[in-house]
Amino acid sequence: MSKIKLYGYCTSPYVRKTAAFLYFKQLDFEHVPVSPVDPMATLEHTGGTQVPVLEIDGDWRRESSDHAHWLDEQFPDRPLCPREHRDAIIALDRWVSDTFLRGFFRAAIDAPDTLQFRFRFWRLAQLVSSQTPMPENVRQMWPDFVRQAPFIKAMGDEMDLSETAEAMQARIAMELVQHIGEGPFIGGFDQPTMLDLAVFPQLVFGAMFGLEEDLSAARVPALKDWIEAVAAHLPENPVLAPDFMMVKQLGVLL
Repeated sequence: MSKIKLYGYCTSPYVRKTAAFLYFKQLDFEHVPVSPVDPMATLEHTGGTQVPVLEIDGDWRRESSDHAHWLDEQFPDRPLCPREHRDAIIALDRWVSDTFLRGFFRAAIDAPDTLQFRFRFWRLAQLVSSQTPMPENVRQMWPDFVRQAPFIKAMGDEMDLSETAEAMQARIAMELVQHIGEGPFIGGFDQPTMLDLAVFPQLVFGAMFGLEEDLSAARVPALKDWIEAVAAHLPENPVLAPDFMMVKQLGVLL
């Protein structure tokens, strides 16, 4: 049996994406939480602090989309990017990476500094700290640390911030529905691919772990059907955050 490790934070969309790949392929793996206070304590062997890092039998790679192709090479069963659909999947993955996933960082870039904003990021700090305990002052300052992070600032440079956050969210949701089409999965494919597994954990994470009151995507019938279809291929908790931090199970939210 191969020894597989996934390094990263449960709050990272890209780490959750790679985890979903592993869950879908039904591979046993160890999640190695990384402390944002001292990431090199865990990632020293990679020579950097970027996550996710996927390690298989001592060999490691970054970049979540690349992980899908590497996993298919190593473990061909339950392919994430079937060869017959490779070109179409890679084209759609550019939308997933450049538009959908990037959009999740909008709130950290220019959301008003309200109490609601701070509660959201304090909750994210709690989730990180549940796996790699952080000092109380770091948790309290988490909203400010996130705002100032070079990674977040770089994301902002790549976005059209003239579009309001609300308009961006509505546009991305509409585009997701269009990409699902007649389904059952993104691209109109009959089985989940790396596309579905990149998107799914991000949509359900907030409502399951106390960042949102409900699962807003489930209000859209096409998205609710898609969520139920993808969920059938994944464990009840597919997002790496500890079960004891879960506020609502997915079945309750649908």
